[in-house]
Amino acid sequence: MKRIVLAGLAGAVVYFVWQMLTWMLLPIHGPTVGPLPDEAPVRDLLVEQKVETGVYIVPYGSEEAMMDPESEYMKRHTDGPIFSIYYQQHGAQPMAMSVLAIGFLTDFLAASIVATLLCCAVGGCCCKSYLQRVGFVTAFGFFLALTGHVSYFNWMHFPADYTAMFVLDVIVGWLLAGLVIAAIIKQPPATCSINTT
Repeated sequence: MKRIVLAGLAGAVVYFVWQMLTWMLLPIHGPTVGPLPDEAPVRDLLVEQKVETGVYIVPYGSEEAMMDPESEYMKRHTDGPIFSIYYQQHGAQPMAMSVLAIGFLTDFLAASIVATLLCCAVGGCCCKSYLQRVGFVTAFGFFLALTGHVSYFNWMHFPADYTAMFVLDVIVGWLLAGLVIAAIIKQPPATCSINTT
């Protein structure tokens, strides 16, 4: 159990630092996220309509409209534009300590889950060497990229460059985390147990 906690903590530190670098220093996400040409009219309209906190997509259609090739929804969806709004009605500090703390806790829980699964896998034929264990952890980056970011690209029409940078981000991040997790989780299941008794 101690090894799993240690691996989870080490993996979380590496992944958290990588995330900070990708957003603040490396030219990964900056070029794919930008301001509206004129933010004020859009913001004022949303405020005037008293839009509540939530996620909104345009155009929006009922199930019937989605199945009807002649519907107004189908025409609007085909003609464009298509966009999503992730709307927070009330303001918040952009880099509040609570945001950073929850971010690190999230990374710790994720890294701990991966460490636990790796601990269970080291006795098999695919995770005996260090590089195999690194590959095992890195595979979770691919899993996250496919089920998360590529899915949004496909279903929600997120831009290709935005998606590609997030795919790169999570795969490299879990590769780096894998380097430290694999160095800690290297014993067979008999001595790498989550049993605390």
